[in-house]
Amino acid sequence: MTITEAEQIFDVWRQWYWPTHIILESIFLGCIPESFLPYSQDILEEALNIVAKQYHDSGDYQTSNHIQTTIASLFEYENDEKALKQAADMLSNPELMEVFLLKISRYKMDWQNWLKKQEKLKE
Repeated sequence: MTITEAEQIFDVWRQWYWPTHIILESIFLGCIPESFLPYSQDILEEALNIVAKQYHDSGDYQTSNHIQTTIASLFEYENDEKALKQAADMLSNPELMEVFLLKISRYKMDWQNWLKKQEKLKE
């Protein structure tokens, strides 16, 4: 994969990751259907490693570390059938339903904070 291809994939990942991954994580509690990913796990991991290395080599260790951290979230994506079965089982359990509702509530607050930060960046 070229650096240009990796950067294009990273741009999609960067725009997709925060708003999408966090809500999916809230809904599926760490076992997310892999079909939600914008690219396959192996393609994403390769591209993110290339871009993280580029940031590291240019001295931007913080961005490199942030990218590396998001790679770990790829492990939360599972075969669709397995993830959907787990979600159905979870939603039929009243105690897990409470956890689900709490996570959604937290996500809403996080999302609002993220939107505020985006607005400040535009100024």
